[in-house]
Amino acid sequence: MDLDEFTHITLTVLEDQGTAAYAPTIIAAETVQVIQNIPEGFDHREALQETILRLGLSQSDFFFGVKSGPGEVTTGFHTAISTQFQLISEMKQGFVVSAMKDCPWWTLGRGRDQ
Repeated sequence: MDLDEFTHITLTVLEDQGTAAYAPTIIAAETVQVIQNIPEGFDHREALQETILRLGLSQSDFFFGVKSGPGEVTTGFHTAISTQFQLISEMKQGFVVSAMKDCPWWTLGRGRDQ
């Protein structure tokens, strides 16, 4: 699987349930982890990164998806060397996928997890 395929799978989920109900998701090797029971008001992006650190995945290869703003879900593929990102935006006419060069809220590999 590559990031485009993971984003397409995520898009299928979003078309079914919308962005508001989307829970942060991590796929590492053959394991799918959906992060649930996030306290109201707690940032899902922070919950995702804390879970990645808690599971010891910061140096592993994994895919992730997380609600990153109103009507937005960021997907990514993380390796020990780099992370690629895509943004899914919910528009009136449907969903639009765009590549992202950088993701300002992503802190793994930028000293926080060292």
